[in-house]
Amino acid sequence: MEIHFYDSQLSVPADVDQYYGWVDSIRAVNAKTEQIHTTQMGLLQTALFEHGYRIFVHPYDDEPYEIKLGVNDCTDREIKPENNLFNLWKAGEFF
Repeated sequence: MEIHFYDSQLSVPADVDQYYGWVDSIRAVNAKTEQIHTTQMGLLQTALFEHGYRIFVHPYDDEPYEIKLGVNDCTDREIKPENNLFNLWKAGEFF
């Protein structure tokens, strides 16, 4: 299962089915939808790993990257279950 986060509505390809709202995005996660595309960056959290999701972030002006537990190519920080991914993303931790 995969969840794709877009930090801008403008970066979502036209042919991608996207969950626009917060509630719809949460419902899709709880239903264990196979592939989710959303702009709801506030849902970016390590709990998604527990649901079995791989996490991808699609920045507006850069290449997409995957966030996973442990060592990542997109950050110098080791990602741990207790990390707040949304706050790390807001702080510019991922590159």
